[in-house]
Amino acid sequence: MHHTHHRRRSTAVGLALSTALALSAGLAAPAQAAGGSSAQARAGLTNFGYRGDVYGVKLVTDSVEALDLKDAHAQQLCTRAVGQVVERSSVASVPDNPLITVSASTSRTETYAEGDRHGVRGTNTIGDISIGGTVGPLTTPKLVIKGLQTTADAFNTPQGYGHAETFTFASISLELLDDTVTQNLPPELQQLLAPLDQVTDTVFTGTQQAAQQVFQVLGDATAPIEIPGLGSIALGYENGRANAHNAQSQASALRIDVTAGGRRQLVELGTARVRMGGPAPVGVFRSGGTAMDYQALDGALTFGGVQHKALPCQGSRGRTQTYQVPGASQLVPVPVLLEGVTYQVNGDQRRAKKVAKGWSRTAIRSVSIPSAQLVITDVSSRAAMRQKTGKRVGSKVSTAVGSITVGGQAIEVPAPGGVVELPNGVGEIQRQLVDTGYRGSQVIGLRIKLYSEAVVIDLARTSGRIYAH
Repeated sequence: MHHTHHRRRSTAVGLALSTALALSAGLAAPAQAAGGSSAQARAGLTNFGYRGDVYGVKLVTDSVEALDLKDAHAQQLCTRAVGQVVERSSVASVPDNPLITVSASTSRTETYAEGDRHGVRGTNTIGDISIGGTVGPLTTPKLVIKGLQTTADAFNTPQGYGHAETFTFASISLELLDDTVTQNLPPELQQLLAPLDQVTDTVFTGTQQAAQQVFQVLGDATAPIEIPGLGSIALGYENGRANAHNAQSQASALRIDVTAGGRRQLVELGTARVRMGGPAPVGVFRSGGTAMDYQALDGALTFGGVQHKALPCQGSRGRTQTYQVPGASQLVPVPVLLEGVTYQVNGDQRRAKKVAKGWSRTAIRSVSIPSAQLVITDVSSRAAMRQKTGKRVGSKVSTAVGSITVGGQAIEVPAPGGVVELPNGVGEIQRQLVDTGYRGSQVIGLRIKLYSEAVVIDLARTSGRIYAH
């Protein structure tokens, strides 16, 4: 049985695996040498702090991010050591949409020393991406990408700090429906296909030069390029910066917006973010805040924090850095609305005194949980830390809460460490949960448990820790 109108014209953009676009590179003023003491050198320690965050796929459906997506997420926490590798792999596809399939993904971050160059590199590789095709009665154009690799690199040489972002891939093919008239395609899509040499009536093949031109078109486009019947494609982003004290590099390969099938899903593919800085003569700070963490009581699902902010690993040279987030929300499984989030961080290291010290603060002006008729104002937590080289980190934590109302009626604000029951047995609120160890402390401003929804919501979580390596 033949369905002629469902046959496709195949537009294959053959891209050599080795084709790499160094989309951005920068160098800043020279900074301090990497060496610390000879004992540090033997331990692989440097005078820099490094961190990295790499993942393969982010999926957003109807403006809600799928925070429980099982993806390859490799996170390098702040460290001064080179040769530190974190690698994570996933084996399967994006859930919940038969039009989107992503095969095995590997994410890796590593700190390195190569001659007089020290740095941190993040790399994500996705074997196979397929978007579109035939699912039941629906047939759409089909986009296939093979061997997509994203790399972000932040480094220091005797010339200073620098950064570089690169993308490589093996091939891209776009199969259009057979009744598509190429001349009727959007001009931007025609421009994307223009560099390709026609080999047969149905197959277009690109050279390495064409691959660069294809990326150039994506990079120059002021808006995502429409693929009729499927959605749109755009470069994710690539940017970085370097100055006399630090460097950071960020790269995200592609954003594909799938609108076929009556729902909108945004797929972000291949993201790597790394940063490094110095000097870090005493240690590295693992310090910062998260406005909200959210988990199911049975532990099966954990939802990520709402916009975590961290103190740079090496500190802020004693300057207070403030970040404002006007509003944030978590919509599933129980809606929580946040307004007026403020993060503040401060850290300093003194080589002569062999001391590192700092603090972090997280504050939320208003928290609303409509299903429980619960409103909380002015929740904040603060964690301070101080370490002398080789000694235990000294900690000091504090929390504050303005008011708590249920159905418009004020209820008691718990004392630090105390618990207050919510009316009608719907749950409880606990204040100031502290976890203190050799490296410092973490404090949670408020923990809300809602029994019937079986969720735990942590508000204003702040950490203040210092690690020697």
